[in-house]
Amino acid sequence: MRSIKYRAVCLCMLFGLGAFGQTEEQVARMHLGTSVDQLVKNTDSALVEALKAKQKLPAIASIGLKIEILQNLGDNYKVKGDFASSMKYYFQAKTMVDNAVSKNPGNLSLNLLKADARIKMGTLYLQLKNYRKSIYYQEEALSILEKADKRTPKLELVKRKLKVYNNLAAVFISQSDFEMALVYFRNALELNKIIQDPDYESSLLNNIGICHLEQNELDLASHYFQKSFKIRKQQGDEQGQAQVLNNLGKNEVFRGDFHKALEYFTKGLELSRKTGNKASTLISLESLSSVNDTLGNYKEALNFHKEFKTLNDQVFNLESKTAIASLEESHQREHDKKAYELKLKQNESDKLRNLVLLAVLLLVLAIAIFFIIIMRSRIKTAKLQQEKLTLERENLNLAHKTLEEDLEFKERELTAKALFLLKNTELLDRVTENLQKAKHALTKENQQVIQEIIADLQSGQRNNGWDEFEVHFTRVHSRFYQSLQDKFPTLTSNEKKLCAFLRLNLSTKDISAITNQSVNSITVARTRLRKKLGIDGEDVHLINFLMSL
Repeated sequence: MRSIKYRAVCLCMLFGLGAFGQTEEQVARMHLGTSVDQLVKNTDSALVEALKAKQKLPAIASIGLKIEILQNLGDNYKVKGDFASSMKYYFQAKTMVDNAVSKNPGNLSLNLLKADARIKMGTLYLQLKNYRKSIYYQEEALSILEKADKRTPKLELVKRKLKVYNNLAAVFISQSDFEMALVYFRNALELNKIIQDPDYESSLLNNIGICHLEQNELDLASHYFQKSFKIRKQQGDEQGQAQVLNNLGKNEVFRGDFHKALEYFTKGLELSRKTGNKASTLISLESLSSVNDTLGNYKEALNFHKEFKTLNDQVFNLESKTAIASLEESHQREHDKKAYELKLKQNESDKLRNLVLLAVLLLVLAIAIFFIIIMRSRIKTAKLQQEKLTLERENLNLAHKTLEEDLEFKERELTAKALFLLKNTELLDRVTENLQKAKHALTKENQQVIQEIIADLQSGQRNNGWDEFEVHFTRVHSRFYQSLQDKFPTLTSNEKKLCAFLRLNLSTKDISAITNQSVNSITVARTRLRKKLGIDGEDVHLINFLMSL
């Protein structure tokens, strides 16, 4: 019973562009949507709606909508078994989108429609058993998708790649290479986990079941067929149910349960006739004829065979094949004509380009001669200019060196001023100390005078020395205080003074003597200063940090 034939049917889904909001276009879209919804339920109703969509289509409609309607008409005629009409509309859609892409090659939406047109052509040639052309169009679609990969939304890309894998696998099934078909089907099933489309899942499960069936793995085949049938029943896809029922029937034939097979084929025929799917009807009729013959029901077998023969002749008659061949030839002629016209334009463009190139070369030659003439007169000027630049560079270097030396001098002067302040402070401290010692030997009135002198020495003179030092420090490091203020506005006056002394790389002991504070107080002040400056740990040296400001 392996003589029972199987024809793989691959589903193709449409992707459209947004409507513009014009009344006629909205009506056309409404009929198109109804046609798509009815395609798997009632092919007659779907075809009527598809024809209405084409009739209502306004001349100014979007290119995307025009292509969708043409492809939908192709889908409808393909399901009804009118392959010549299906090919006519698929060719029209393909020509329209190819022309649009040639004018706007960078348009992503048009390139995706171009890939869709190839996918549909590939599925049609698969049903016509022209596997070479089917593979050609599927691989062309895949190439277009790969080029658009980086710009394409992931879901849109996955949907199309999934279709291509499914269709290529169907070709391998038709060529009895079931191992290779399974590889493509499983890859497609993995892709479907991303989009989670039940229609794709049911189709892929059905096709995987076919592979296991052909490899005589009947339990596995039944498992996948039942899963597919369950999904299609939930989706209300009667065409899909008919396909799976035919496969379940074939699986039972291989098991030897011909009565069960008869039941599946009968249900499949009922649904195929109901939906008007001629491809599934042919499979059911041929299978029922063969099973009834095996069971000895010769009259029923003969009746089913006659019906199969009549329908098969309608679908695959000579007139249909001639029409398809004529369409292919017409399409090829149009393609060759455009290629020839493009070549003529290219030749004319090449001639024009050569003339332009010659003119440009002559112009370049004239400019080169003129350039050589004037270059000689400019060489001397350039040399003089170079000498002038060299002299200016030397002067700049000299000025820079002078500035550096001046800065170093001012740094030394500032340090000397600080040391002078240190010495002056030490002198004041000694005088103050001696006055303190001598004060006790004087009268109370003189002690009061001595105390006032001590106070003046400890405040006024010391402050005057600091003010003079600060003015000098600001002239040398003009941006230092400003940088401190901008970056650390919370610093106190004493902390800024401490920063200035540290900037001069003075030791803690020297700063202690100048400010008349203990070494311990200066150490504590340095620790607080590190925190305020945001310096954590000992890796960053405080003085180096201040010198970098």
